[in-house]
Amino acid sequence: MVEKHRLLRDLRFAAARGEITARFQPQVEVRAGGVVGLEALSRWRHPRLGELPPRDFIPLAEMGDSMMTVGDAMIAAACRYGAGLVAAGRRIEIAVNVAAIQLTQRRFAAQVLGHLAASGQPPSLLTLELTETRPSPAKAAGTLAGVRSMGVGVSIDDVRTVEEAVIRTRALPVTELKVDRSVIQQLPGDGTAAAQLVRFAQDHGMRSVAEGVETEEQWHAVRDLGFDRAQGFLFGRPLPAEQMTSVLAGHPEHHSAGRTAG
Repeated sequence: MVEKHRLLRDLRFAAARGEITARFQPQVEVRAGGVVGLEALSRWRHPRLGELPPRDFIPLAEMGDSMMTVGDAMIAAACRYGAGLVAAGRRIEIAVNVAAIQLTQRRFAAQVLGHLAASGQPPSLLTLELTETRPSPAKAAGTLAGVRSMGVGVSIDDVRTVEEAVIRTRALPVTELKVDRSVIQQLPGDGTAAAQLVRFAQDHGMRSVAEGVETEEQWHAVRDLGFDRAQGFLFGRPLPAEQMTSVLAGHPEHHSAGRTAG
């Protein structure tokens, strides 16, 4: 309990001290196989405990009053890295997780626009991934409509069933559906849930992404089912920006099929 309170206190100032950093994991286009996107995943470089993964501090941030600053730092990092890639001649979409509480901010859309403008990142190359701790559509719809009007994508993360997809996408301007790794882990044996979610995405004009692809057999199944993109350890683990830039230098550029949702 003492350690928990200590971490909560430390987390309040972590973003201001530059301790919240991003690692980037590749996302590949299924038909062509090239890297077309990266997901920015948070890490906390704690001065005493070392680098902490999101499962060790994001729940604390959401519990306390730090999620706003942590989330804002991650959006800024995603935009800076994406803009750097564009400046180097590489147009790759960058995705970043957004928690429910961030969408309750009245100025959230303006803050996203500010990070885009300050960095030079094209709005069409930024996607906001809505995590499972989701707000009600009534609270989120207006905010997300604001970012969509800029050209920013909206993704629903970790979806397991069509019923969940219906609930989580209702009344929201969603452009992408990410299928949870627990569904992909059932491949190639049981592809029922994955196939249903791909069809749901297609029927609603959304891009479909398979999360947690770890084996060649899963990769073949994902391609056969018609997913648009795939992400997982088979294609690479999350890396710091400098290392990811080196990895990308060894991959030819592929152009994304783009978003289909309006």
